[in-house]
Amino acid sequence: MTNFSPERKPANETARLRSVHRSGLMDSEHSDRFDLYTDLMRRISGFPVAYCGLIDEARQYFLSHNFPECLQVPEVPRSQTLCQFAMLSPQPYIVADMRVHPKLKVHPLVVGEPHFVAWAAFPLTTVEGHILGTLCAAAYDPRELSEAQIDLMRRVAAELTLAIETQVELREAAARRCARVLGQLSAQPGLETTDAATRFLRLCEGIPGGADDLRHLAASGLVESGPTGEALLTALGRNLQSRLGLAPAGFAAKRTVLDSDALMSDLLNLVGA
Repeated sequence: MTNFSPERKPANETARLRSVHRSGLMDSEHSDRFDLYTDLMRRISGFPVAYCGLIDEARQYFLSHNFPECLQVPEVPRSQTLCQFAMLSPQPYIVADMRVHPKLKVHPLVVGEPHFVAWAAFPLTTVEGHILGTLCAAAYDPRELSEAQIDLMRRVAAELTLAIETQVELREAAARRCARVLGQLSAQPGLETTDAATRFLRLCEGIPGGADDLRHLAASGLVESGPTGEALLTALGRNLQSRLGLAPAGFAAKRTVLDSDALMSDLLNLVGA
């Protein structure tokens, strides 16, 4: 244990860390979204323990795991992880018996609790070649994996990486759309305040507003009083709604309608609705 030495850093560490932080998953509480991947790893490998996590400059943060009681922690220092040894190559790092491995035989998790023996780590490698972290399986006795098992586990890790990258892309696209729409709203006379912009966005949902909405948006020329006194979008308001990409586009553009719904939700959340 006293001879254990941490692994060196990857050559692309600076760019890799940017990708890790860009994921937005460090310190997140979304284990239910990632339990599927660790469950698949256990089922495919037959190993009793599986976990996945991201590694930044200082620690490994676990997204999902079923660790024994002695390891019930949300993160561990990077220098004490097994997974630091799987960060130098996108290829799986598989050890049937760490007790005879030249580097890992003195690792604290091998010589001490929980006394892991077999370990298989699959790097979560982005399209840019940045390893965000790992998806792993571990056992308390020597274990071998077949080529078929390794191939399936590699594919599960690839799917997890794709899910993370897709989430990043969707979040950043939503932020760009929100910034564009809010910029246009703030430039519209009568919608300079967050309250006014929120009221207009609610009307874009197709739900008639009340007298309070009429009063707050009257100066904008974007709303008018309906037959029963409700607030409705004027032609000017509908034109702005269309320019923002929030107007219905008909049945032939179902995908656009769905994207607009997502944008509406993003915007309303952003302005605190």
